Amino acid sequence: MKKHWRMGVDIAMTVLLPLLMAYSLIGETFHEVIGTVIFALFIIHNVFNRKWYGAMFSGRYDAARVFRTVLNLLLFVFMVAQPLSGILMSKHLYTFLPTASVTAQARSVHMVLAYWGYALLCLHAGTHLLMPVRRLHKKSGRGFYALCAALGAASAYGVRAFIKRGFPGYMSGRTAFAFFDYSEPLVFFFIDYIAVMALFMTLGCLIIYALSAGARK
Repeated sequence: MKKHWRMGVDIAMTVLLPLLMAYSLIGETFHEVIGTVIFALFIIHNVFNRKWYGAMFSGRYDAARVFRTVLNLLLFVFMVAQPLSGILMSKHLYTFLPTASVTAQARSVHMVLAYWGYALLCLHAGTHLLMPVRRLHKKSGRGFYALCAALGAASAYGVRAFIKRGFPGYMSGRTAFAFFDYSEPLVFFFIDYIAVMALFMTLGCLIIYALSAGARK
């Protein structure tokens, strides 16, 4: 039962993440609600996986474990700082807080954290794909190659979407405000962001595969 709840939390976070990035396309109030929900799910996710923190200082560290540990700790910092910066610039849910004096600074920080957080969350999710992919390979060769082809195609388009949607500018802090094409059908926005998600999930899976393969040599 706990396993199903844990999977449900992870799936919910994955589904809500592209919605969160839509910001004013879905309404600022809805954006703040989704951000609050994702932060709550992140806390629940960490409660479910609390034993991981207790085991950090035990056992042997190979390259794959070092990568996972550094990624997880970075993600933890981003996932705490991002909602806090969002609360400091809130216009709807958290207006009762005296944050007017730091709104401008919080906006700049929140923008960078949002896009880095998106990439790191997808990368983190990808590090957990290796085992399911290996099981699929053993169970169905056709299914495995079909999945590889789909992820490859989505990742290739994800590179284009990554550039088209301005990720480099947002992640470097060069772009201070989010730009949206309000005349564009919303489905195209989500296709691009899902493709970027596929890109980083595939990258995470490939990194863990390469590091694990190197450790076996």
